[in-house]
Amino acid sequence: MILSFFRQKYPDIKVAVHPECDPSVVKEADFVGSTSQLIKYVNELPLEQKVVVGTEYNLVNRMREKNTYVLSATKPECPTMNETTLEDLYRVLKSIDDGKPINEIFVEPEVAKYAKLALDRMLEIK
Repeated sequence: MILSFFRQKYPDIKVAVHPECDPSVVKEADFVGSTSQLIKYVNELPLEQKVVVGTEYNLVNRMREKNTYVLSATKPECPTMNETTLEDLYRVLKSIDDGKPINEIFVEPEVAKYAKLALDRMLEIK
């Protein structure tokens, strides 16, 4: 497992991940939290503290600007997140304002229920 590599190479390393990571990774992590909680956690660590962050690659890169000890286990990119532009966001918000929503996604009530539960749980983690 990738965490054992980091723990062996850097015995004092901290591991911070999102709660939706594989349960075996979450179980071994020192910190589990939402994106904003991960940023806060890393920013509050001493600069000399090494930390591996299990999140989207671009977020890790932004953290590296302030903390050179942040490591990325892989290059997990979200291609659709990186394709969304401000113009796309504007068009979607404008369509809602005009009463003619575009790119609307519908899910079954059961799916929505568990999606909300997952989001609520992420927001509860402190």
